[in-house]
Amino acid sequence: MIIPLLLAVQAPATAVYADCLSGHINADARMVKPPADEAGRLAIFDDAAKTCATARAKVPKTQTALLDRIDASLKQVLANPQAAEAEFGTDPLERETP
Repeated sequence: MIIPLLLAVQAPATAVYADCLSGHINADARMVKPPADEAGRLAIFDDAAKTCATARAKVPKTQTALLDRIDASLKQVLANPQAAEAEFGTDPLERETP
């Protein structure tokens, strides 16, 4: 999940939150075979956001807009993974070697 991590570089205080979200989403057992419906995929985000609420609360209030952008970008990727892949490509670590 490169998008939130790139945004987090802009404000180091948000990096812990972005890493928490990304880590929990990627580690979620449902991501092995993500739900076909958008609501099911967004539930994965919601669960990660609840788990990472403490990390988010530690970020200064001046960074709220950036936190909201991180949330929105992750939701967008989960809501429409095909569009995200078309726009940003796949993670180089996941690509098959020729």
